Amino acid sequence: MATQSGCQAYPPSPFSVCGAIRDKYNQMGGPTSFLLFPKSAEKANPGNTGKRSDFFGGSIYWSAASGAHPVAHDFLTKYGDHSYEQGFLRYPTTDEIVLDDGVSRRQEFQGGRIYWNPVTWAHSIGGEILDKWLALGGETGTLGFPTSDETRTPDGVGRFNTFQNGSIYWSPDTGAHAVFGPIEWFWALAGREAGVYGYPIDEPTYDGDDVSQDFEKGQIVLWDGQLGGVHQVDYADDEIGDDDTWVFPEYPEYPRPRREDEDFADLWAKWNTIEDPSGDQKEDNRNAAAAVDGGMIAVGGLDNARYLWKRLYQHPGIDVTLDASTVNDWMNETSPHDSQFPTPVEVRAKNRDNTVAVAIRMADMQNRPFNAILMSVNRKNKLSWETVTGAKDDYYFSLGHHSMSVIVKPGTVGNHPVRLAQQAHIYDIYDYSENNNGDGYGDVAAAVAVEGFKLGIIKWFQVFGHGSQIKWEGLR
Repeated sequence: MATQSGCQAYPPSPFSVCGAIRDKYNQMGGPTSFLLFPKSAEKANPGNTGKRSDFFGGSIYWSAASGAHPVAHDFLTKYGDHSYEQGFLRYPTTDEIVLDDGVSRRQEFQGGRIYWNPVTWAHSIGGEILDKWLALGGETGTLGFPTSDETRTPDGVGRFNTFQNGSIYWSPDTGAHAVFGPIEWFWALAGREAGVYGYPIDEPTYDGDDVSQDFEKGQIVLWDGQLGGVHQVDYADDEIGDDDTWVFPEYPEYPRPRREDEDFADLWAKWNTIEDPSGDQKEDNRNAAAAVDGGMIAVGGLDNARYLWKRLYQHPGIDVTLDASTVNDWMNETSPHDSQFPTPVEVRAKNRDNTVAVAIRMADMQNRPFNAILMSVNRKNKLSWETVTGAKDDYYFSLGHHSMSVIVKPGTVGNHPVRLAQQAHIYDIYDYSENNNGDGYGDVAAAVAVEGFKLGIIKWFQVFGHGSQIKWEGLR
């Protein structure tokens, strides 16, 4: 087989490899490398910007500015998703680079990078978003690996990448900024960049356990276990509507997956797995459940839990929706069964005071009316729809979620006109953990429920409910 000058043949392939691409191919081991044998002659890329040769295991791309580098496997697929060298990535400037974990990889291009690991697969990232991500530690930082390519926002103005633990959003006016954790969750519920807060304009700011982040039209704050946000409003009549304390845009993606898809997967696999041909164990469990019910009566003040406990055994796995009066009663509990945690009344008062304080600060700072919307997180500062309402964990109470709308006008101390409305919402999965080894009342109840679950007598269920709107106005 005749071979032109500067090219080399690799029988039995009929195709030769030439120039800098040949040198790179040989350096890698030629046909013994992951590229295997050539499957095409050298090709000039569109616009005559460079050249490439294709192999059974990938391709080698060359340009005068970038040199010759292989692109293969998932990297080549992702490169193709962005129109190869004609897209924003342009030509590769490195081979694949193995990262510190020894498994994950990245490849650098003139216009950005592609990152791959076995969990997130291959995704592209570039520009100011790449710069911000690298400044935050890259794949070993807070955000982790990218889980999407750089994507244009629905408004056609900005761009974003999602990551394992958050997102980075960019717009021409705001630059690139990361959003993650509970603040991202709250921002997402409000519509992200298209919602009332707009694009992020800074990174999160930490003050001990408290976190805040500024956006174009307001601020979102996580403080003392509570999560709230303030944003600009133009209320012509300064009235709070019936929808202003509703969960916006109502509960997302609900009904959410039951716990068999979450951290209770191991327990769900054990449902109805205890064989009881005689029925004796089922009878014993029902008797134990009746004893638990009687214990709730004896302890007193546990009507909420008793109601749900009875449903657990009478209507296995059937969700329940509570009416407003029931939710109001539950949220008006005044006697805690565990003094370590606040009562619902105390939670509601603290939510009100914190939200009003944030709204006053923002109204004075901007010298204009501000509207504050509050939602709650649990006592561990991990985002949840629930806030503790009286008892440790949820042995006795369904967990409640408060939302509030506050309108504040600028003023002096003690003379800020305030209008507020607050509303309680309940969304809970009524379940029990099998990891209860204590001898307390809740542990005994949990042990009975888990045994009943494994016997197939009961199944966990979801609890929904919305209370009445509570309004107040005055000066602060």
